[in-house]
Amino acid sequence: MKKPFLGSRDTAVKLDKLRQYLQQYSTALQNKKFARVYIDAFAGSGTRTEVRRALPLFSEGATEDEEIDTPGSARIALSIDPPFDLVALIEEDREKCDELEKLKLEFPDRQIVVRHGDANSYVRQICSALRWHRPSGSLLGMRGVIFLDPFGMEVEWSTVEAIAATHALDCWYFFPLSGLYRNAPHNPAKLDPHKEASLDRVLGASDWRTRWYDHPVEPLTLFETKTQAVRRADVDAIEGYVKERLETVFEGLVMEPYRLNHNGGAPLASLFFAVSNPQTKAVDLARRIVSYILK
Repeated sequence: MKKPFLGSRDTAVKLDKLRQYLQQYSTALQNKKFARVYIDAFAGSGTRTEVRRALPLFSEGATEDEEIDTPGSARIALSIDPPFDLVALIEEDREKCDELEKLKLEFPDRQIVVRHGDANSYVRQICSALRWHRPSGSLLGMRGVIFLDPFGMEVEWSTVEAIAATHALDCWYFFPLSGLYRNAPHNPAKLDPHKEASLDRVLGASDWRTRWYDHPVEPLTLFETKTQAVRRADVDAIEGYVKERLETVFEGLVMEPYRLNHNGGAPLASLFFAVSNPQTKAVDLARRIVSYILK
């Protein structure tokens, strides 16, 4: 059974920024000789059920919490007009995937592909299988947008590389910032092989060990005789490192991220936008649209 989501304001902000970009992107490319593709790698069910907390009214006590269904990323993408020529929705949860199949029936005139399974495998398969660039003598190539919104640290770096290698996809990546610094504790002694492997898989590099750690500090008390290594990189530095990593593969553009927070204010994730197409026209168009959206 679908669990209601106790949503934060920033969750709605994230989806609204995606909606704005998809609308402007599809409009800008509608008369170009490209088929427009949208890929949602962690599509969910297509609908978000939020719980809105009831507030006391005139000190007479609270009424019951209210559950409200709002569009998720998949439904938002399908509502864009002019529509995308192909929409690919990927979801590992069987129940949510069934909901996507029902959503697909609401748009019988649209080309919608629903896939149940691992997002990393399917995204890499799509990126390598589709003919993004015009074959000789053909009038049609493909351009598109991919949305990576994992629950945690599921996105593998090889998947990011495959997206960048298309030179045709713009990528919105809801990067799990809180998961990153949870797996990189202040005390390096608390790093275990599992956490290190997770960080390597997500970041596609191992130099975070020296970039974030191995900085000796003075003893914390008079009784300590040895210096200790701690994680010196704060959330800003970790976020900056992620941007550096994305810039190693996305040849077009990587914008400064938009930070999103938990309800209590702690950092939740960083919404990154990257362009794989290195052509000046593609980069300039994306920059014009996104500079306003990410303000």
